[in-house]
Amino acid sequence: MPEIENLGVSVEEYLDGLAAGIDILDLKRLEAKGITTHLALEVMTSNQKIIDGIATPEEIIRGIMILTPSLRQQIE
Repeated sequence: MPEIENLGVSVEEYLDGLAAGIDILDLKRLEAKGITTHLALEVMTSNQKIIDGIATPEEIIRGIMILTPSLRQQIE
């Protein structure tokens, strides 16, 4: 059984985020890995484009760079 994480998100915050089109739990997980909010939101947008099959190669590479700590430093 997977471990349950406490990301400090209330139900209200989660629902408000969903209403705004943002999965707050995914955002908090990315932030917990040291990714800044604006880059985390960019990755989340890129991920959806990849799922939809409309991401450009540049968007895919940038997403990989953001998720890789040593490459992320080049972006920040």
